Amino acid sequence: MLYSVLADIYEKIEATTKRGEMTALLVELLKNSDIEVIDRVVYLTQGKLCPDYVGLELGIAEKLALRALSTASGFSIKALEDMLGRLGDIGIVAEEALSKGKATSILDFFGAEEAARQALTVERVYDTFMKIAKATGEGSQEFKISQLSALLKDAKPKEAKYIMRTITGKLRLGIADMTILDALAIAFG
Repeated sequence: MLYSVLADIYEKIEATTKRGEMTALLVELLKNSDIEVIDRVVYLTQGKLCPDYVGLELGIAEKLALRALSTASGFSIKALEDMLGRLGDIGIVAEEALSKGKATSILDFFGAEEAARQALTVERVYDTFMKIAKATGEGSQEFKISQLSALLKDAKPKEAKYIMRTITGKLRLGIADMTILDALAIAFG
């Protein structure tokens, strides 16, 4: 399943305050999800990787996330910090940075970078988040930055918005666990 489908639904959910509409959008998402990825879709929608009792946290600090975004977009960390100060949302900063991104390689200069991008899937995003969450010890910070940067390099601006919000723990969709349970019951009940 393409991550862009998830990002599109997140954008629609973010645009409404009505619980019924949110539930309907989640039902649509769940019905259109491959059975193998429904658990990942649900966890990502909650801004998690697994149940709380497992104790595995996603959270990457904003500074670390900005370093990865700098590598992916070609903007300096200072420029990204200024954007964050102005916009106040790391997701919107990522979206703007990648839509205005600077040429970071000779391939990008000739337009071949876009062709070389791999479409992001829910599986790839989830698996990368899992690798980041499990990384510990010496060199783990650089590993996390390289993993997130690789994801962002392949992301479309809208996808980057939700990747950055999720990885920093600021998804803010306004969906409670009960809304997700309602959507699951409607979709599969």
